[in-house]
Amino acid sequence: MSAYLLLFSCCLFLNISAQEKDTTEIESISTDRPDQSESPTVLPFKHFQMEIGVNVESEEKELSFVHPTILWRIGILKSTELRVTTDVLTQKDTTGKYKVGFAPMSIGFKTKICEERKARPAIAILSAVTIPYLSTKIQRTKYFAPEIIMAFEHSFKKNIGLGYNGGMRWDGFSPQPAFIYSVVNDIGFAKTCSFFYEFYGEIPIQQRSTHSFDTGITWVIQNNMQIDFSGGVQLFPFAKAWFTSIGYSFRVPN
Repeated sequence: MSAYLLLFSCCLFLNISAQEKDTTEIESISTDRPDQSESPTVLPFKHFQMEIGVNVESEEKELSFVHPTILWRIGILKSTELRVTTDVLTQKDTTGKYKVGFAPMSIGFKTKICEERKARPAIAILSAVTIPYLSTKIQRTKYFAPEIIMAFEHSFKKNIGLGYNGGMRWDGFSPQPAFIYSVVNDIGFAKTCSFFYEFYGEIPIQQRSTHSFDTGITWVIQNNMQIDFSGGVQLFPFAKAWFTSIGYSFRVPN
């Protein structure tokens, strides 16, 4: 309980700090949630951003909860940001009882390679590693789990964007990696609102691949605040697997 109180106090303090500063002179917030694709946009130098979500997930009628998942982002260089992901999970254990634990923490970086120019997309590279020992015992994985992702994005007229990712990821339970991909179409229908739909999947080396679909909306409350709603389903192999999520993100200007 003390950990939850500390986390809530930290979020509240940073949110108040963000509101106290003038937000009219900075660009609108850009987040890596709620879709599965990573954006090539890098957080500005000396800025701090939190992307907070609560997820409900189901697979073959077995529910699990992520409450919360938090992506902590800090602009450490002009074209590079530090990224830390922390998740609190509630899942059934081997006895059939629901238990709460901290999932292994992920630490990584995102670096902008180039801006969009004519037919060339904006490009960034992301690298991270999930550390099994930075977790509670019931959520601990067997292996370190690195990932590397290339992120691309095109902007079109009428507030339409196309993003796509490709890379490799380890899950921490197997020494074999999986190839990952995602393609997302984002459509702005108001100055502060946008809608997206996305296809994404994993292609493991020694297991069956999975392919999924999700969709959602985002609403920018202020230049440095956003809320989002999303949900998705697994398409292949067909399974009774789905998720829904609600999130809140904010950025503290320098």
